[in-house]
Amino acid sequence: MRTQARAGLALALLAALLLAACGGGAADAPRVEVRAVTPAPVDTPAPTTATVSAADPDEPPELIVSADVVAQGSAILVSVTGGVREGEAAFLGRVHPLGQGEFSKYTVIGVGMEAPPGEHPLVVRFTLANGSAGVFERRIDVRETAWETAHIVYEGEPGAIPLDDAERAREEALLAETYGLETPDKLWSGGWRAPAGGPVTSHFGEVRSYNDGPSGARHGGADFGAPEGTPVYAANGGRVALARQLAVRGGMVVIDHGGGVLSGYAHLSAFAVAEGQTVRRGQLIAQVGNTGLSTAAHLHWEISVHGVLVDPLRFTDGRNGF
Repeated sequence: MRTQARAGLALALLAALLLAACGGGAADAPRVEVRAVTPAPVDTPAPTTATVSAADPDEPPELIVSADVVAQGSAILVSVTGGVREGEAAFLGRVHPLGQGEFSKYTVIGVGMEAPPGEHPLVVRFTLANGSAGVFERRIDVRETAWETAHIVYEGEPGAIPLDDAERAREEALLAETYGLETPDKLWSGGWRAPAGGPVTSHFGEVRSYNDGPSGARHGGADFGAPEGTPVYAANGGRVALARQLAVRGGMVVIDHGGGVLSGYAHLSAFAVAEGQTVRRGQLIAQVGNTGLSTAAHLHWEISVHGVLVDPLRFTDGRNGF
């Protein structure tokens, strides 16, 4: 393939990846053995240590990462283009399978709020359609985030949250199971939208002190201040994995977007969807409420990536890079 044509293809793929996660590739992929690849600008050859034995050595698989410098609480879109049959991405001690998107094999990696700052290796292993295996390696720089602090007041003993520990444990176990879903198909597409109107009254990662007790608890989502009954919409397409009353989060809906990405909507006063239902981006799913452990009507919105809670606002304002 000529350099100009290859540059056009790379730009088209990158544009598609920034709008949605990627999938698929040619069935007759070249035989490639890759030890390390670092993508370069499209107008220069990509440096590589690959050993290639194919009719067209200019079309090896390529690794595209949404960002090389990320903050605690962010998410990374990792895609492998070309004739990739399967693969996995390893980062910060976690291994995630590559799922099928529109234009490539992909996964989204969550960078937790307590992820260690510094450079860390991202290792992506893959198998081509013809059985050849390879690996990409990149360095991802994790930057520390300055978290806000808030003091929350409830009626009860100082420093205590008035809720039975066993009930809290049951809820956390249910959510861990739900957020651990690994639906292989990609169910979301395009950009993400805010689920409700109203100002953001509490940010992700906020360090909290309850009833003047010691600080330490972290806020796992973003809160939108809105009157009870305000419509709540799906942030993107997916399938309803959970729609029920919980002790802490009150009325809650969780949407499975595929590929290990799920979004949760809590303290709801009413549901407009049921478990197992398919929803589209912007569809009405519930109403804002003041249920569960809540001091006023608001929507708590959270996003889990392979079980790691990340800042949901980064999905709507572009700070994730996709």
